[in-house]
Amino acid sequence: MTDTERRRTVILELLTESEIRSQQELRDALRRRGHEASQPALSRDLRALRVAKRDGAYRVLEDERITPLESLKSLLRGVRTATQFLVVESEPGAASAVARALEAEEVDGLVGTVAGDDTVLVALDSRRSADRVTRLVQDLL
Repeated sequence: MTDTERRRTVILELLTESEIRSQQELRDALRRRGHEASQPALSRDLRALRVAKRDGAYRVLEDERITPLESLKSLLRGVRTATQFLVVESEPGAASAVARALEAEEVDGLVGTVAGDDTVLVALDSRRSADRVTRLVQDLL
């Protein structure tokens, strides 16, 4: 076991045994157990251990709970293959409106869109469909 692994094991022990409210408090507790750690190293350790400050004290975050797909089957409505993708750029804040407008065009082969702030990822089922959407957007530029 490396020094880093040993230190991280002790950090987990300390966090489960007591309420630690600052990195300095944690560094002092580590030192009492024979482990030295710089502030940057300690920050890396906390990140690697998935530790965050909650309600004023450091806590180990629980693993994300993921619902099995089988349990979500009543929410599923279909699946389609997308073989082509386009990225459509927009003004900041307008991507959602652009995505909805593209979907409202009911372009053959449009599988779906994902909007960010100023870009839309457009999923299409063929190169032909991708060319069609590209022309549609380019004609508006």
